[in-house]
Amino acid sequence: MKEEHPLEKALNIEPVDIPKETTPVVRKPVEIDLSNFSDKKELHQRQDYSEIRENLKDLIESGKVALDGIIKVASESDSPRAFEVVSQLMKTSVEANKELLDVHKQMKELEKESGVKNVTNNAFFVGSTKELQELVQKQLPSKKVKKVKNNDEEA
Repeated sequence: MKEEHPLEKALNIEPVDIPKETTPVVRKPVEIDLSNFSDKKELHQRQDYSEIRENLKDLIESGKVALDGIIKVASESDSPRAFEVVSQLMKTSVEANKELLDVHKQMKELEKESGVKNVTNNAFFVGSTKELQELVQKQLPSKKVKKVKNNDEEA
């Protein structure tokens, strides 16, 4: 037969009836728009991200409910062990929140990697200066190009 209040008996305190008003919030799963993801890798990353995010949010919410309950027990019992459990649960809750932020950062990095563009920063011209000036004159309006006289010829 199951004991009614094993925690209270172990701590030698009077049982406290905790109202059942604090229940975890049940969230509906995040729906993913598949039209934006052509690559299966990106799709799987998005699905995993959504699942991990929801799991962490549920853990954080459950931690809040558990923390409320153990704080009531600790305050009524004045037991050092109960307060130690409260501090450990608070630490775990903070770590879960940090982990949620880390998941956001990691997802942002994954999205950044998938959108890599090739940019040429160090382009150079092979040819004479006269040919380079002719190319520049073709691309710029003639009003903005300043003609420079050289000893040998006009540029």
